[in-house]
Amino acid sequence: MNGRKSEARMQVKQEVILARAIEAFAEDGFRDADVQVIAEKAGVGYGTVYRYFRTKEELFWSATYMVLERLGAHVRESISQCRGAIEALRAAGLAYAGFFEANPECLAVFVESRAEFHGRIPASHREFHEKMVQLFVEILERGVAGGEIRPLDPRSTVTSLGCVLYGAVMFGCYVEDQCRLSELAEQALGMLLGGIRVGPSTGEAASRPL
Repeated sequence: MNGRKSEARMQVKQEVILARAIEAFAEDGFRDADVQVIAEKAGVGYGTVYRYFRTKEELFWSATYMVLERLGAHVRESISQCRGAIEALRAAGLAYAGFFEANPECLAVFVESRAEFHGRIPASHREFHEKMVQLFVEILERGVAGGEIRPLDPRSTVTSLGCVLYGAVMFGCYVEDQCRLSELAEQALGMLLGGIRVGPSTGEAASRPL
């Protein structure tokens, strides 16, 4: 029993460190973020951070993986009650944009990872991305099989969906004083999903936006 309690306390402490690390990396960037400041804000000693994470880079990638897990859970929850493929894709896209709208620091660390590491991504992150891609591939396959979505290559369509959503979120950084990320995502999703869905009565791809 004591062992489980100790493990739970360690898990909570690690999550607090990662949460403070996300804030620091988002605000100061990888190079300028101070591990001592992260430790102080997390309420732990400097050495404690390095007992959990061997290097500053490991701390950074662990923090970004925590973001991925939170984002993934949010997206999965958004589609858990959806009845059809189009509804699920729309809900997932809006959840994606809504997550970054509510947590701008999480978007900042993703941008920082690209700027600092030039596309060098840990295998754990690539594996997570592949699982999410496969989730959407399965949604599209069910939509095609059920006659809701016109015949198409699911993986290529998921790639297009990802590009649309990522583009909407990044574009939103420049116009955030004019409209919300979720509004941009809804507009972009309307055009993409309107192009792949099958019309309710004609059997043809619908051209109108959702």
